[in-house]
Amino acid sequence: MVARPPPGGRGYFFDTFGLGVLTIRFQRDLSCDEGTQVRTAYFELDDKTEELRHELGLRKDVARDFEERFEVSWIFHENALEGTVIDVFDLKAALDHVTIGDGVLIPTYQRIRNHRLVIEKIRQMADEPGKSVTLQFVKGLHLLLCHGIQGSGAGLYRKEIPIHRTYFHDIVEPGKISYQMNKLVRDLKGREFKQLHPIQQAAEVHFRFMATFPFDQETGKVARLLMNLFVLRANYFPVIIPDVERQHYYEALRASPSELHALIVYCMEQQLERSLRFLRNETLTPPP
Repeated sequence: MVARPPPGGRGYFFDTFGLGVLTIRFQRDLSCDEGTQVRTAYFELDDKTEELRHELGLRKDVARDFEERFEVSWIFHENALEGTVIDVFDLKAALDHVTIGDGVLIPTYQRIRNHRLVIEKIRQMADEPGKSVTLQFVKGLHLLLCHGIQGSGAGLYRKEIPIHRTYFHDIVEPGKISYQMNKLVRDLKGREFKQLHPIQQAAEVHFRFMATFPFDQETGKVARLLMNLFVLRANYFPVIIPDVERQHYYEALRASPSELHALIVYCMEQQLERSLRFLRNETLTPPP
């Protein structure tokens, strides 16, 4: 079944891992400046990321289960942020290529399978750090996400301002999309962008892409895939923005890249902490 979620619905990743619901709180330590806080957060993320990779390397059996749940969670929350909650049974059935008995679910299964393919494309691109993001690549992501979905406008820029949409931030007029997209991919090659920390790069790309909002459908998913491209290239785990933080996410998109950056950092911190807790609990139980 596919249904509209109530605000702040529970998320699969944290429920499945037995870790409860992630709630992000924006707290500032007034004893140090913002730059120091950011640098400290980066060091902690690096340490926790290394620790999580170490834990996964110790237990290959648990690692496989972790990776499967992580992928399901990633796709679940991506859809939830777009306003659609997919039943976990349907999600896993689609990923396992189970035969569909209900014709109503065909588009849902197609979207899920498309999403897995485009995640793989992002992972492959992340393994080629010298390869630049181009308009062709971005449109290719959208084409993959929309494959087999009627009326999705796959790979085509929107022609009007959407009246009914999930997001409420300001977006550019259709006539300015092409210019803004060209400017974005050009700026990604610039010295100023390359001097940013990878997480700052991820936030900048994400924010500007959403401000342009080039496609009628799936723009948010493409934006977060591009965000995760820069995160993955820096050897971090992908960022999952959970559905319970939809409101924080929408507010960050209306505010600034720095607010979105703060949200990304906190999501990464909480995700790593909960992942480590799950793995440590699992390692206490010997395999059958």
